Amino acid sequence: MSVAPVTAAAAERWLPYLMIALGVLGLYIIGLDQGYALAAIVGETAMRYNWLHELFHDARHVTGFPCH
Repeated sequence: MSVAPVTAAAAERWLPYLMIALGVLGLYIIGLDQGYALAAIVGETAMRYNWLHELFHDARHVTGFPCH
């Protein structure tokens, strides 16, 4: 059983959708996340110190992103 190679045409079809998904994920993490995205990777330490949330929270204020 052989697997067909991925052609450039096939990659061109799904690449825009992947970029949109990554962009939406980035907007979520920067705009709405309260530390849970990092907690999924690092664990409870992310929630205890909450440094990534504070970093992005301050960046939200600087850029004018409505956060609260």
